[in-house]
Amino acid sequence: MTERLHVLTAIYQSDRADRSSTLTVSLATMGAAVTYLVGTIAFYDKLDLLGWAISLLPFPLICVLAFQAQMVNLAGVRARSILILEKALLDAVEPAGGPGLDRSLLGVTASERASNPHTSSPWHRAATLIAYAGVGLIDVLYVVLMLIKAAGHLSAWVAVPAAVYGMLLVLVALAWHRSVTNLDFSTVTVP
Repeated sequence: MTERLHVLTAIYQSDRADRSSTLTVSLATMGAAVTYLVGTIAFYDKLDLLGWAISLLPFPLICVLAFQAQMVNLAGVRARSILILEKALLDAVEPAGGPGLDRSLLGVTASERASNPHTSSPWHRAATLIAYAGVGLIDVLYVVLMLIKAAGHLSAWVAVPAAVYGMLLVLVALAWHRSVTNLDFSTVTVP
C-alpha cells in the first residue's frame, strides 16, 4: 500500500507542477498577444505601407486564441487528474466520512470550487465571462478593423481573408466551448 501511495503522490506532484506551468505559459502568451495588439494599433496610420499584407496581421491573435483554448482544455484535464489523485490520497490517509478533514476546503477541490466557472459564485462566473468574452470580442474587432484597413488594398478580394478568419474563429469558438465543458468536474470519480 505504501508503494502505491508514493506513486500516487509523485503523479499528484507532477500534475500540480504541470498545472502551474500551464498557467505561467498562458499568462506569458496573453502578455505577448496584448503587446502585439497594442503595437500594431499604435502604428495604425502607417499600416498602409504593408499593402495587402495588412490582412495577415490578425492571424497571430487567432493563433493565440486557439492556443489559449488548448491551455484551458489542458487545465481541465490536469485539474480532473489532480482531483482524482487528491481523493485517492486522502482516502489512503483518512477514509471518507471519517472525523477530521473537511475535504471541500482542501487542495484543488477548494480552489476549483472557488474559481471554476461551473462551481464558483455568480460574481466570479461573471468575471470569468467578462475576461474570456472580452478577449474574444477584442480579437474579433481587431480582425474587422484590419480587414477594413486592408480593403483599400484588396478591394473585393478582402472577402477571402474575411472568410478564412470567419472559419478560423468558428473553429476556435468550438474548441473554447469544448474546453469550458471539460472544466465541469461534477462527474469526477475515482475509478
